[in-house]
Amino acid sequence: MTIPNISNVDLKLLHVFMTVARSGGFALAQTELNVSQATISIHIKNLETRLGLSLCQRGRGGFALTEDGQRVYDATNALFNHIEDFRSVALGHDKLVGELQIAIIDNAVFHRKFQLGEAIERFGKLNHSVDFTVHVAPPNKLEEMVLGAQAHMGIGFFPRRLSQLSYAPIFTSRMELFCGKKHPLYRLAPDKIDLAGIEAAEHAQRGYVSADQLPENERNLKFTARAHSIEGLAHLILSGQYLAFLPIHYAEQWTAKKQMRSLLPELYAYESTYEVIRRKSAARTPAEMKFYDLLMAMASA
Repeated sequence: MTIPNISNVDLKLLHVFMTVARSGGFALAQTELNVSQATISIHIKNLETRLGLSLCQRGRGGFALTEDGQRVYDATNALFNHIEDFRSVALGHDKLVGELQIAIIDNAVFHRKFQLGEAIERFGKLNHSVDFTVHVAPPNKLEEMVLGAQAHMGIGFFPRRLSQLSYAPIFTSRMELFCGKKHPLYRLAPDKIDLAGIEAAEHAQRGYVSADQLPENERNLKFTARAHSIEGLAHLILSGQYLAFLPIHYAEQWTAKKQMRSLLPELYAYESTYEVIRRKSAARTPAEMKFYDLLMAMASA
């Protein structure tokens, strides 16, 4: 692969390639790029010809980067980060520029001690022209997005540890077992609910947590449903058919209206730590570092 120099056309083609990779395919990228799939296909083909590499696979099996495509993606991400650094210096006055991609779990907005909006507000008072994008996804998807450079950082609960990621705790939340108003256990007095009744009931499991990652007090439960988001678990609980664990900061909106209740909190409860994840090998932009520092300052306040 030999490129005599990098032109504006090359940068445009690389931008298209990055958008396609982050979006997960041509169809999903066309809205952001505001061009047709046919035009995107031509741009990607031109880039592949320019580099002499096959960058992605597309077809019935879906979209995926090739090994060369992943290397070009990582190199392009680093290149664009360096360009943002240069812009910051060239503009002077320490102005933050570029973009910031944040991915967060779906229930964090309800936590009283942590508000992403407050961090964005504080960032907004700085001298910047940064474009923000906020993604909402389950923990396993947050990991994929950060590892794939689709997000600069992810915020959520992560039951496993990946060697490519760094983890920084920012807040904790108590998890308790809940049932909905339509469930038979809801009407029972606390002293009438026992372990046998809990274990006989049908439960909904978090789809992103494997059996070996479950807390000890969940391993004897009968799971007959699953959801890949906290909101999905709430829907299953409200149906009256299933019990499930929820963060109490999230469940409060229903417990306050007596649409849910916690069951045996002295036995079925644990603390869950929410963390910020970042890719260890990723180049850090000034905007990302500043926003991360704001999050850490909020966590320690």
